[in-house]
Amino acid sequence: MIDLHCHLGGAVPSSVLWEILCDSGLQTEFRSFENLHQFLTVTSKDFHDLDDFLGRYFHVTELIQSSPHAASTAVYHAVAKAYRRAEIKGMEIRYNPLKRVHGGHHTLGAIIMATVQGMQRVSMHYHVNTGMIFSMGKELSHASNWTIVEAAVAFCSHGNLNGAHGVVGIDMAGPESTGVDTDDEWLEEASRMVEHARAAGLGITWHVGETDASGVDGMEKIMEVIKPDRIGHGIVLRKAEGKQRERLCAMLRERNVCLEICPSVNKVTKSIDSFDEIADLIRMVDQENIPFCLNTDNPYLIHTNLSAEYDLMRKTLGADAGLLDQGPGHAKRASFMSGVREGKPINPIR
Repeated sequence: MIDLHCHLGGAVPSSVLWEILCDSGLQTEFRSFENLHQFLTVTSKDFHDLDDFLGRYFHVTELIQSSPHAASTAVYHAVAKAYRRAEIKGMEIRYNPLKRVHGGHHTLGAIIMATVQGMQRVSMHYHVNTGMIFSMGKELSHASNWTIVEAAVAFCSHGNLNGAHGVVGIDMAGPESTGVDTDDEWLEEASRMVEHARAAGLGITWHVGETDASGVDGMEKIMEVIKPDRIGHGIVLRKAEGKQRERLCAMLRERNVCLEICPSVNKVTKSIDSFDEIADLIRMVDQENIPFCLNTDNPYLIHTNLSAEYDLMRKTLGADAGLLDQGPGHAKRASFMSGVREGKPINPIR
């Protein structure tokens, strides 16, 4: 199995973050491991919605990961933990490198190089395919997002080594409540960034259709303007009706756009009321011949792993559980990691 949608900020165990924090000497409000661990123990009752989730934890995890050593260690343990828990064969980790320069105390290049090296180490140790996706932000300025895209282009495939693929794609993440997914002027500039990245050979994924804040209209607009290779979440597709449903499903199907579905985080953030909604979506996309796969999103924060996500949805789908068998194949074909798509073996270096 391959996890295509995993955020570094929510994928590192609190024990690792505590050790990084102690070694770095950063001054924070956390005075003990128990304080930090309790803060990072997340349940759905803690949140009102997706914006609440995004605003509550990541400023802490991103701060702790904000040094070259910390970034490298975080990447290593995020992938290693996923392998040990779910025996994954590949993982694409996404993060915003600008949010890890600690107010400019570290250079962007140093942070990126460190994460590349962390991926090389974990690929070598666990024989797992790894790739890095740089996340832009819907809440950030165009200038900041251009900086992220230019960095992705500069480091495109840098560090490709025996399973480690380096930087393989870009993403747009952040709160859907900003409204940018339907803002023509904002999207015009964003589309230029995307085309610049695409011309360099990078894959394109985009968070949209996770909540009603972007909705079906936002999902259709992104398909029309951005033309992503994959969509992060896209679960509002189940609410599309009539001609709009026909148009959107046709675009997804004909362009072979894979939906990165992350059930547990959608429940935690109250983007869905029950997993039955995800089950209905899976039945729908199967009927429409739209590729999909399950992913973890923020596995440590929400206490999950890739095997658990598949087990959860098998139980929810019941008699239709066999529909999930196609997920790993879709993930392999949709991966931005060339070695995964081509089925290249990882040869241990001894």
